[in-house]
Amino acid sequence: MTMTKSTNKIALLFTACLSLFSSATLAQGLENTSWQLVTIHGFNDSVFTPSNPESYLLRFRMENRLQIEADCNQAGATYDHQEESLSITELVTTRKLCIAPSLFNRYIMNLERAVSFTQSGDTLIVRTSSDSDWMEFEPYVFVPNIPGRN
Repeated sequence: MTMTKSTNKIALLFTACLSLFSSATLAQGLENTSWQLVTIHGFNDSVFTPSNPESYLLRFRMENRLQIEADCNQAGATYDHQEESLSITELVTTRKLCIAPSLFNRYIMNLERAVSFTQSGDTLIVRTSSDSDWMEFEPYVFVPNIPGRN
C-alpha cells in the first residue's frame, strides 16, 4: 500500500512538473527560436521553394524583437503573439537587389501580412491574412564552416 501511495505521489509530482513545463513553453512561445524557410505557398496552389533555405531566416529574440534574413537583405521587426495569433510590425529592411530567382519580395510581403502561426514539432507554419498564402519553416541550427574540417 505504501508503494502505491509513493507511486501516486511521484505521478502527481511528474504531472505537476509537466504542467509547469508546458505553461512555461507556452509563455515563452517563439522567443529564442530560429527558423529557416522551407516553402512559401500561394495563390492557385503555387509553391515556392528556396534553393538556399539558410538565406531566409526568422530569429525570434527577447523583448519581442525579430531578426530576419531575406536572401541578400537583412531586416528587423517587432512581433507579438497571443496563443496562435501573430503580428509582425515595425518591419525595416535593406533593399539590395538580390540575384534571381529571389523570394525576397514574396517572403517580406507574407511576413508583413502574418496573422497566425502554428508550431508542431519541427514545423512552424506562418499564415497570412489570405487563406491561400502561408509559409512553412523548419528549425535553423547554425553550423560554422571551419576550413579544413569535413
